[in-house]
Amino acid sequence: MGQRYGPARLRIYRYASRRGGYQPRLAVSVGDEKPVDLIEAWDDVTGTRLQPERDHFLASTLGLIEAGPEVWSEVSDVARAASGLDDLTVDFEDPINRLLCPMNLIASLRDFLAFESHVKLGAERRNAEVPPYWYEAPVCYKGNRRATLGPDEVCNWPRYTDHLDFELEMAMIVGRRGRDVTADQAAAHIFGFTVFNDFSARDVQMKEVTAWLGPAKGKDFANAFGPCIVTADEVGVEPDLEMICRVNGEEWGRDRSSKMHWSWSQMVEHVSNSEDIYPGDVYGSGTPGGCCGLDLGRRLEPGDVVELEIERIGTLRNTVGPKPQG
Repeated sequence: MGQRYGPARLRIYRYASRRGGYQPRLAVSVGDEKPVDLIEAWDDVTGTRLQPERDHFLASTLGLIEAGPEVWSEVSDVARAASGLDDLTVDFEDPINRLLCPMNLIASLRDFLAFESHVKLGAERRNAEVPPYWYEAPVCYKGNRRATLGPDEVCNWPRYTDHLDFELEMAMIVGRRGRDVTADQAAAHIFGFTVFNDFSARDVQMKEVTAWLGPAKGKDFANAFGPCIVTADEVGVEPDLEMICRVNGEEWGRDRSSKMHWSWSQMVEHVSNSEDIYPGDVYGSGTPGGCCGLDLGRRLEPGDVVELEIERIGTLRNTVGPKPQG
C-alpha cells in the first residue's frame, strides 16, 4: 500500500445549530472522544481567531479535505486538546443541533458494483450468468452529486416511480488528487469513509438499463450520507466492518465490508487510469447481496424508516416520504 497520511484519526460531522444561527458548521472528534465544534475549539485552543469564509477548513468538509495532511494533523491536535471542555462539546441528542450530510460539496459521485453476492442474485433474477466484464474491471455509474440527503432527512417519493428501494453501502472519499495511481499507491489517496444509502426507483432503473445506458432517473433523485466521515487511519484503507440494514426496526440484512470482490485500491487504480481524481470525489461500494429490498423481494412503503448501520461509523436514518397524489 502507498504511504498513509499522518495519524489524524478524525471523525468529521457537519451540522447546523440553533446556537449558531443554523449556519452549517463542522464538529470533529478523535477516536471515541466527544465531538467539539471546530471553529470554537480552534479559537479556544490556539488563541487564533480564523475566519470561516477565508479559512475554509473550519466550516467546509471539502475545504478540510483539500487543506491536506498538515492541517488534518493540526485539527486532530485541537480536537484532542478541546475534548474535555464541556462548553465546546456538540451533543447531537440535543434538538438544537441537527446533523447534515457530512460532505458540503461532492466533487463527483461514482457508485460501484463491488459485491459479487449482489451481482449473482441479479444474474439469478435474469436467468443469466454474471457478465464476464464484471470480473475484468470494477464497473460503476456516475450519480447525481447534488441530490444529497443527510441523517434523518425525508427521502421524497419521486412521482415517476411505484417501486422505491434502498441500498446499504459504504462510501469512500478521495483525499488527494492523482492520475494513473496504482493499487499499491492508492492508500495515499483514500481519505475516509461514511455510510451511503443509494435510494433507487427500481421500476424505472430496470427500464433504463434495457436501453444500454443508465441508470439515471432510477438513481439520481436521492443519495443519503452520514452520520459522519471516519478517516482511513482510524478504520484502515480496506476496512472490515459489519454492515446492517433495518426497516422500521426490523433487520433486513447484514454483511461485512471486507466481502467486496473489488478493493477500494483497485477502484482508485481503475478510475485514475488516464484520468484525474480529486479531493472530495466519492465512491460507493454497491450493496452486499441481501441488503436491499430488490434482493429480498420486499418493498418500501411511505412512512418507512430505513436505518443503515456500519460498525465504527454509525447509523444513517431516513424516512420515506408519501407518494405524490395525481
